[in-house]
Amino acid sequence: MFFLSGNHEFAFAGFIGVLEGDFEAKETWKEYADNEEIEGWYKGEGYEKMHLQGRIWGGWFDVAQGIDSKGSIFDAVPTFGSYGVSHGSSEFMKVAPEDHKKFLADVVWVHEEDDVCIETQEGVKHCKLIAVHAGLEKGKNVREQLEFLKAKDVSVPQVTGLSGRKNVWDIPEELTETIVVSGHHGKLHIEGLRLIIDEGGGLERNPLAAIVLPSMKIVRDTDNLS
Repeated sequence: MFFLSGNHEFAFAGFIGVLEGDFEAKETWKEYADNEEIEGWYKGEGYEKMHLQGRIWGGWFDVAQGIDSKGSIFDAVPTFGSYGVSHGSSEFMKVAPEDHKKFLADVVWVHEEDDVCIETQEGVKHCKLIAVHAGLEKGKNVREQLEFLKAKDVSVPQVTGLSGRKNVWDIPEELTETIVVSGHHGKLHIEGLRLIIDEGGGLERNPLAAIVLPSMKIVRDTDNLS
């Protein structure tokens, strides 16, 4: 079993200070500095050494923008509340249990398997599988992207493989006979070997979905749906 990080886990880890690797906090802010006010970046205790994504995660999004959010762009209010602290409180860094911190520090950004069976219209195929939260960019060297994700390079302000959208939707053309599995996009989308399994989208009203290989059967948790 493995646990795969997404953009929310990355930002959560950034807020409580458990991102592995070296980075200069202010260098991660520069590219998006014009967004600081509108996105309400966290500016409380310890912000000077905090990664951009952590500051966004613990900030207060400008409600005047007309976008429904629970605190920050990452909708982090429920997470803060589940630990018994108010949103944006620096106390979170103190109350988060050590095993939770270790979990967030240890999650991988990408997972690969070499021989995975999948049922297709042409019959059962044996494929390589790559699991990455958002996806891989088309037009960029796949090997380099995988090496970057395996290294968990936190020096960049945003990790495309964890937070991209349209630019990581499709499978890069250089990948053949490769299943690419993601979540992130708030949709259930199956097209050939591209599997995007995020029907829940983090919304309470939506079911949590999973896919079983090789059968391609979709399993949903509908226990709390009316």
